[in-house]
Order: sequence, then C-alpha cells, then structure tokens
Amino acid sequence: MDISKVYSEIFDDYQRDRKFAEEKAENLKNKLYSKNTRLGEIDAEISRLSSELFRASMRGDKSAPEIFREKSNKLCEERQNILIGMGIASGRIEPEYKCGLCHDTGMIDTQRCSCFNKRLAEKYYQLSNLGNILKRENFENFNYDIFSKEPFKSGVSPYDNIKHIADEAHSAIENFKSKPMNMFFYGSSGLGKSYMCNCIAKELMDRGYFVLYMSAYTLFQLLTDLRFNNASGEEKEKSSLINGCDLLIIDDLGTEGANSATNVEFFDILNIRLRTEKSTLISANLNISDIGTVYSERILSRILGCFNVYEFIGKDLRIFQ
Repeated sequence: MDISKVYSEIFDDYQRDRKFAEEKAENLKNKLYSKNTRLGEIDAEISRLSSELFRASMRGDKSAPEIFREKSNKLCEERQNILIGMGIASGRIEPEYKCGLCHDTGMIDTQRCSCFNKRLAEKYYQLSNLGNILKRENFENFNYDIFSKEPFKSGVSPYDNIKHIADEAHSAIENFKSKPMNMFFYGSSGLGKSYMCNCIAKELMDRGYFVLYMSAYTLFQLLTDLRFNNASGEEKEKSSLINGCDLLIIDDLGTEGANSATNVEFFDILNIRLRTEKSTLISANLNISDIGTVYSERILSRILGCFNVYEFIGKDLRIFQ
C-alpha cells in the first residue's frame, strides 16, 4: 500500500465533504435571504460598520470599538431572531461539517484530528478486504443456531455459552464510552472467536469509534520490523495508531511465533493501553495456561487481572459448513 496515495485519498474526501457542507449552507442562506431582504441589509450594515471602525481606529478614536460592538451586537441579535422565526433553531447559518473539531480539514493547528485517524483506519479496512468481511460477519447476520445445544463442558452447551459471550459483548459496547472494553477470547480454532471480534468491530465502527484490527502475525511482524528498522511507511503509520485507537483488536494470538524481544514490546502495548484506559480485544487459539509459557508470566498476569476472559467451547464449526 502506498501511504502517500492513501493520505491523498483521505484529503480528497475531506475536500469533497467540506465543499458539500459549505455549498449547502450557502444555498440555504441564499434561499432565506431571498425570502427576507432585511437579512441582506443587516449584513451590509455590519460590513459598513466594520469599515467605519477601521477608519476611526486609524484616526485614533478610542471610543470606536465600543460603539461598533454595541451596534454590531444589536444587528446580530436582530438577524438571529429573524432566522429563528424562519425555522433556523440556532439562529445562525453555518456549514454542518462532519467533524466539528477540524471543520473537515483533518487538521487542528499542526496536529492530525482524531477523525483523520478514524478515516485512516477505515481505509486500511477497505484495502485489507476486511470491509467486505464485516458486511457478512456482524451481529445482524449472527446465527446462534449453528452452535450445539448439547452440554459440552461443565454442563454448559456451546449455544448457551456463545449467547452469554454475545450478551457480554453487547453490554460492553453499550458502556464503551464510560468503561474500557478489555476482552480475551480463547479456545480451539473454528469456534467463532474471529467472527465475534468482527461483530464487535462493525458495531463500534458504525457508532463512530476508531477501531484498529491486526492479526497477531501482522502485529508481531510489525514489532520485529520496527526493532530492526525495516518497517515500511505503512507499518510506521500503523504503529502510530496502535496506542491511539479506541479499540485495538489482536486476532489469532498464538499463531505468530513470538520471541522474548517482541514479548516485551507486546507487554508494553498492553500496559500503555490499560494505563490510558483504551480498549483491547484479543482472541487466541491457546489455552490460558499456555499464555504464560509462550509469552510471559507478566503478560498472563495482565490478561487475568485486567481483561474479562471468555472461553469458546464446542466442535469446529467449519466442519459442518
């Protein structure tokens, strides 16, 4: 992926959004001003007062600003009342930007707006084909009936188990704004862990949250490349998003071939996100007891102490599809 091309596409999107909002506001203004000519007269009077203020200030008239403020405020109040009477609740005609922070520019001063990072993540989803996957794998399409209702483990059926996990996920989604969602899914392959991750991702993205999905293999390869200065522009960009996204999804933990160096960096990622109250969702094909062996006791301790842990049970669903 050419990161410069992705940036260019995002800023083109911003330009279109900004133009649409501003043209819509201008068209509304023209429509209202044509219905009530007094609105145009008020604007002309405010413009004339501004010119008078400038000339008075050049002459050294210190009372001019106060006189201008008083007259201008009266005119603005009159205009606001007219607009409210015409159905404009705010009394102001302003572009309705998608982002009220950066006004659809993507930047606040010299820093990227949070909405830019969200758009960047969405581009990654589209380019990685995950966008198409989320159209299929979401709560709306979730079929609980493929899970067996026969008791499987500790007298619990896979059906009851997955319903419980889904209920917990929905609860975490509803409380996402006020409480971090830290969830750890584990169990054998083919039991719906990745599907559940995608359901959660889709739901939160639809609500406007910044979700970043990474397979464990991709994450640990990124950590290795960064360590040895072999990271591409795209990888460096992704690394900057890992700690800032609202939800980081790490899928298929246990398939990537971890080592002591990347384990330290993986622990740092978990620690930073926990400390900054950012949400993290992890799925693993390992048993809980294997986490401490494959990774470290510190990582196991963080997961057991700070994550809600859920086991996926049953037989490989892919066998029956």
